[in-house]
Amino acid sequence: MGRQPSGCKVHNPRAHWIVCVRVFVGGAVMNFEVGVYDDIPYEVYQEIEAYRSHDLTTVIRCPYTWKNQTFNNSPALLEGRVQHTVFLEHHNFDKEFVIEPSVDKRTKVGKAEYQEFLETVGDRTPIKEDLYNTCMDRREVVSEYLPKDSDRVELTCLFYWYDHPFKIRMDLYDGENIWDLKTARDASPRGFRRAVNNFNYYMQASLYLDGARAAGLQADKFYFLAQEKLHPYPYAVYMLSDEAAEYGRARNEQAFKTLLHCKDFDSYKPYNISGVQEITVDDLY
Repeated sequence: MGRQPSGCKVHNPRAHWIVCVRVFVGGAVMNFEVGVYDDIPYEVYQEIEAYRSHDLTTVIRCPYTWKNQTFNNSPALLEGRVQHTVFLEHHNFDKEFVIEPSVDKRTKVGKAEYQEFLETVGDRTPIKEDLYNTCMDRREVVSEYLPKDSDRVELTCLFYWYDHPFKIRMDLYDGENIWDLKTARDASPRGFRRAVNNFNYYMQASLYLDGARAAGLQADKFYFLAQEKLHPYPYAVYMLSDEAAEYGRARNEQAFKTLLHCKDFDSYKPYNISGVQEITVDDLY
C-alpha cells in the first residue's frame, strides 16, 4: 500500500482495484489504493488526480465550460466550506479558519492591526464574523441532524468507473446511507426538486452511491438535507428514489462518453452544438 497522509485511515482496500492517484503535498507524491479514506484534508482531496461528479455534471451541460473551468476561492465556495465545517466538523473549525478582527482597513491604524492579524493566520483561511454567525445559526436550526459519534464525515472514496479513476467526498455516511448538505434558495418540495434537476444533483447522488459501493461500503440510499440560505433558514430532507438514481447513472454514462469523446478529438464545443440555433414559437411557451 502506498503512503498515506498523516492521520489517514483506509478501509476495505482491494488489491485488484489498485490505482495510482498522484497527490502533491509539499512537492511529495503519494500513491493511494482504491478504497475508503477517513481524515483526508480538503486541500489534499482537491489535488487527487481523478475525475469527480463535477466533471460529469459540467461537461454534459457545456464541454467548453468544462475544458476552460477555473477553480478559485469564490465567496460562494468559501461559504460552502465554512458551512460544511461548522456542521460536520465543528471541532476542526479553528484548524481551518480564523475570524477576522473588526478593524477599519481604510485607516492607517486599521491596516496595521489587520497586517498583524495576518501574520498569525498561518495556513488558516480568514473569514468574517458575520459569515461564521450565519453558519452557526443555520447549524442550530438543523441540530437534530448533526453527525452522531457513529457517523463518518468528509469521507473519501477512490474507485474505478469505466476503467478510469474517480473520487467522491461524502458529507456524511451513517453506515448505510449517504447524506449531503445543500444550501438552497428554495428548500420547498417544488423549489428543491427544480434545483435537483437544474444543477444535476441526481447525477452526483448516483455517482456517490456507485462509488461508495465500488469502494466496499454499503450504500442503500442518498439523502439531501436542503436548507435555505436566508433567515429563518427553513429546511427539508429529500431521498433520491431508485428510479432517479438509475436515471442519474445513465446520464453519468452519457456525460463520461461525451467527456472522453471531447478529449479524443480535442474538441470542446459550447453546449456541444454547432451553427445557428433557431428559436421557434414553441420554445416561448
